[in-house]
Amino acid sequence: MSLAPIRTESSIEAGAHLVSEREGYAHHGIYAGNGRVIHYGGFHRSAGRCPVECIPLCRFAANKGVRVQPEPDAVYTGMTVVERARSRLGEDRYQLLTNNCEHFCTWCVRGVGRSEQVRRGLRNPWIGIRTLFAFANELRACRAHVTSSPREKRCSKHAARLPIRGQTCMAIFLQTAFFAYYVTRRVMNIFSIAGRYTSRVFKAGVPVIVATGVSACVNYAGIHGDAAMNAPRQYATQQSLPFERGHWPTANWADQFADGQLKALIDEALRSSPTLDQARARVAAAQAYRESAHAGTMPRVDASYALARQQFSGTALVPPPYGGSWQTENRGILSASYELDLWGKKREALKASVSRLQANRADEETIRLTLTTSIARTYNQLARLYVLHDIAEQEIARREQIDRITAGRIATGLDTQVERETARANLATSRAAMKSLDGQILATRYQIAALLGAGPDRGLQIARPALGMGDDVRLPDNLPADLVSRRPDIVAARWNVDAIAHDVKEAKAEFYPDINLSAAIGLDAFGFGRFLTAASRTASVGPAIHLPIFDAGELRAQLKGRYADFDYAVATYNQALVTALSEVATQIAGVRSTDAQLVDAQTARQAALKAAELALAQYKAGLTNQLTVLNADVNALSADQSVANLRMTRRDQQIALASALGGGFVDTSFADSEAATRTDVSASDTPAVAAR
Repeated sequence: MSLAPIRTESSIEAGAHLVSEREGYAHHGIYAGNGRVIHYGGFHRSAGRCPVECIPLCRFAANKGVRVQPEPDAVYTGMTVVERARSRLGEDRYQLLTNNCEHFCTWCVRGVGRSEQVRRGLRNPWIGIRTLFAFANELRACRAHVTSSPREKRCSKHAARLPIRGQTCMAIFLQTAFFAYYVTRRVMNIFSIAGRYTSRVFKAGVPVIVATGVSACVNYAGIHGDAAMNAPRQYATQQSLPFERGHWPTANWADQFADGQLKALIDEALRSSPTLDQARARVAAAQAYRESAHAGTMPRVDASYALARQQFSGTALVPPPYGGSWQTENRGILSASYELDLWGKKREALKASVSRLQANRADEETIRLTLTTSIARTYNQLARLYVLHDIAEQEIARREQIDRITAGRIATGLDTQVERETARANLATSRAAMKSLDGQILATRYQIAALLGAGPDRGLQIARPALGMGDDVRLPDNLPADLVSRRPDIVAARWNVDAIAHDVKEAKAEFYPDINLSAAIGLDAFGFGRFLTAASRTASVGPAIHLPIFDAGELRAQLKGRYADFDYAVATYNQALVTALSEVATQIAGVRSTDAQLVDAQTARQAALKAAELALAQYKAGLTNQLTVLNADVNALSADQSVANLRMTRRDQQIALASALGGGFVDTSFADSEAATRTDVSASDTPAVAAR
């Protein structure tokens, strides 16, 4: 995985040894304070050799990320290191192997110039070849950018650019060729069958040297991406999401409503929902792909046996007596092959598969949260319908009472048949409304059954909900920053970005030569009698090199496509972060608004019910007409429904807020991934934030 993003300047102490990872090597510098870095320019982002210079931190990082190198053996610290670095400003004696940027930094800190990169390259020629290829490729990419902005020129009077010397290019090529030839000799000596093949081994090294020289024909110079993942602190949330010292929801957040049936329904859904089964299947497929990618980094051993009856041509390669005759050929071979992953193509593919596995696991958690939230909200809707059903029953009782009073008033001559028919019409309307609620209750039960992954009859077994009001709603502190690891959809988006960042690196590795080592041993004979004899032994060993020279832009187009995928993934992550913050702010604002509305709605309900009682009493006593009673009754009905809807809406918003806060999810995928990749490949702790 990639480096962490650039640290803030305030977190870096003056005199710190900074390291910025590149493709195949690392660049070193000394932090001088105030956002400035002193480094040995060398060929850093320039086609000409640069002296020791002072540049801005952002230019030193070059969008690659920066980390502080621990120095347990430091002789000098703080401003003393900075003064030692300043004392060499303008020095222009850069040498790749003896006086590079790492030599300069270790001299400033320890008093002695050393370079672990050079030591590793000399000890392990494969690492040396990879570093030199990456270094040469960056030189080619920088040839079009040899000039600097006026502001950067003012940073240091010593930052003048010189034309690249032909001797330097030749030196890089000769060093690369030397490493390639040296490695070829070592490999072929190990796998050669006898010492008499030494001269052939020497000749076999020549193609490798030629391939090293022409590898510059296909390169990715000029292809890059500028997308970056936004940090939560970039968004203004202080007013909308204040610190309220609340708690994050737990995994059993639904227990706050004290309804055992709801908990049982959620548990049943998590066991039997086909939607979750689909998510688990995707995780299993990603796991299999990761195992397949890991297998690609390991040697392969195969065994084969073939029996063929064949007539050989008498005028081709096979001489008499076999030529022109029928022969039975027995062939048994044990073969082994291993692809030298010099440029990290296989390792990056493995890292990408690990990241996609983690993304699928986070997607599974997202589906789990969505499922539990849907069940809770639908269950709350069922509770709402039951409460409205109760209000409808009470309304029918009042309408029946009005109808009876109207019948009595007709007998006394206070009302006419018009009022009686009006009362009957209102009563029938109320009964129709209650039947509509009966249908909605049944449909909601069916919806819950579908969420459970069961048949519709399962919904008929659901009893009336008995939901409580839940806990007090308060937002947790530091919400924007912590929300990134609490929302599974955001975690999945982060892992998708990381996976595509590794895809970009894998696509870059395609520009470099592939080297495959293979060996085989077995028996090959005509007939069965001599098949198991020593004379039938056959063996082969050797390397195979594949080098892209001209592909009409296919590899460059593939890399551009990967960068486009990376930009899209970063945009998706940023949108997921914006959506998450908006959902939390919307739900908490809804809860606060509903609480305020409930106070007035309850006051209105009490007044409306009292007015309805008074109007009915006056109508019964003959002191008012039916219209006044009906208006008061309609107002009471509306007030009852308003209070019930507000209470259910607040609970629905509370459920949605718990979901917006992650529903008790806590991200542990980074720790799990680190443990897994420690067995397979080396990886960092955090996902990538940019690909270059």
